[in-house]
Amino acid sequence: MKAFDYRFDPEQDYVVVDIETTGSWSNGDRITEIGAVKVRNHCVVDEWHSLVNPQRSIPAKIVQLTGITNEMVGDAPVFAEVADRFMEFMGDGIFVAHNVSFDYGFMAYEFERIARRFRFPKLCTCAGMRRRYPGHKSYGLGKLCEIYGISLDNHHRALCDARASAQLLNLINKKRSEEGYREAA
Repeated sequence: MKAFDYRFDPEQDYVVVDIETTGSWSNGDRITEIGAVKVRNHCVVDEWHSLVNPQRSIPAKIVQLTGITNEMVGDAPVFAEVADRFMEFMGDGIFVAHNVSFDYGFMAYEFERIARRFRFPKLCTCAGMRRRYPGHKSYGLGKLCEIYGISLDNHHRALCDARASAQLLNLINKKRSEEGYREAA
């Protein structure tokens, strides 16, 4: 599914999602944590979070990066057990993430594994920042948070990263509402 640059609608729910995984390949690696922040009219209206048991060992380099250990996810629900709650949280929202293809790809693959459909319009905060705030050397989440004074105390934890990405979304949406922009990406 293509990412679109929708005209800003203050009543639209944007669900900013971040996931942590056992690695970078959606067809082999698994989700270990999901964080989601619902934004409506530039305000956070709800949050959702869950650790997820990936049903496999988390590699040491990933534990070092995220701080999520095998012990932490040992008693966590498997993806199938959180899928309904996540879908309920998404509602009719637009799926938003920093590097949306990564997070959306993992979510779609996990839903496919449990024979469920996962289709939402999507928006990328990385691409949106490149378009509306050009000229930075890096558009990584950490670097953008540093530049724009956004708190990122627990980087590489899903809810923390989703909260930071939600603030980037607000920067993008403020520009979009000023521009009255409407263009398919």
